[in-house]
Amino acid sequence: MTGRPNRLPPISGPFLLALALALVLAAATGCASSAAPGAATVRTATSPVSRAPSAASTSADPGPSPASRMVCTGYILAEIAGALGAETTELPAPTWAHHLYSCTYAYPDGSMLVSVKELSDPATAAAQFDGVRGSAGPVTTFSGLGERAFTRADGSTVVLKDSSVLTVDVSKLPPLFGKPPRSRSNVSVTIATTIMVCWKEHAE
Repeated sequence: MTGRPNRLPPISGPFLLALALALVLAAATGCASSAAPGAATVRTATSPVSRAPSAASTSADPGPSPASRMVCTGYILAEIAGALGAETTELPAPTWAHHLYSCTYAYPDGSMLVSVKELSDPATAAAQFDGVRGSAGPVTTFSGLGERAFTRADGSTVVLKDSSVLTVDVSKLPPLFGKPPRSRSNVSVTIATTIMVCWKEHAE
């Protein structure tokens, strides 16, 4: 025995993703089972979508996709609350502007912004993702979450999935959040994983 204390290994991207997935699966009740089946249910948000004013006619804009709307809906709220052990102080109020669907999850001690940027095709989405990553500074990359994913230095996670870019911005949360407390990066990866699991369930 040397008497030196045991040191925990550094937490890598794959380890963090595996931990988040385990937490999600342990807490999940099943997105598909949380609401009645059918496209109408998927399209229903917890609050009316606020649209930015535009001089152009909105008749050609179909609004956010069903998948995007899911990130602010009641059953996603329940999944996230179960995964984090924390309830929001109010229902998220979604907005839709410039093909960006977003809502804020407000908590007594902070908030996080969840958004989905919808692009015209996977190649355009990949270019958008690369641009966001290029301006993000130091990042931790992941495999197994969407097509590609990374976490920024502030703990926020960005995921490329098909023709969309999902961002979970946790920069306004405290350094440790949830019950039990966890790092911001763990929170954002947990939320991103929750959303990916729900998207996959509804796509099947």
